[in-house]
Amino acid sequence: MSKDTRESNKPAGIESLPAALLAALLGFLVPGLGHIMLGRVRRGIIIFIVIGVTFWTGVAVGGVMTVDFYYERPWFVAQIMTGIHGGIAWLRQNKVYNQMEVAGTTPQKSSSDQSYQGHQSKVVDYLAKKELALVCPAADVARAYTGVAGMLSIMCVFDVLLLGLIGVRGEGEKPKRAKAGTNQEMEQ
Repeated sequence: MSKDTRESNKPAGIESLPAALLAALLGFLVPGLGHIMLGRVRRGIIIFIVIGVTFWTGVAVGGVMTVDFYYERPWFVAQIMTGIHGGIAWLRQNKVYNQMEVAGTTPQKSSSDQSYQGHQSKVVDYLAKKELALVCPAADVARAYTGVAGMLSIMCVFDVLLLGLIGVRGEGEKPKRAKAGTNQEMEQ
């Protein structure tokens, strides 16, 4: 089968599945990188900044325990969707758990409500000794920020995947502005 025949059998709109999947993977690992790969540099930079600022604002509000694999799994799934941002925060949270283990204050990893309350109080006590306060309502706001950043990131991954599949490359054309008086001339 010749190359021309294979290309004519390709479904309409599918430009390069491997390139689209690579762009989506890069966009997942580092938000915006997939768009940059497709030549949409401005969009990629904006995505990286918006998702990064949203995620790290949440971490700044709630502290390092905002990304919590053991006790906040639904939020964790959303947070880890931010790629490198969620990964770095998770590593930092694990470092705090390891420090708590060395200090002998590690809470039991269980999903029961009673264990969760004990976990929260141990974490708050430990962070208070380090002069890093964690206030519960702020933690809820923080998880919302970081979770929303994850959902935005997934939307951007779908965007870059579809752009890659339909073969859109580059920034695209800027809309042309109508000159003053053009509409008046057309009406006459």
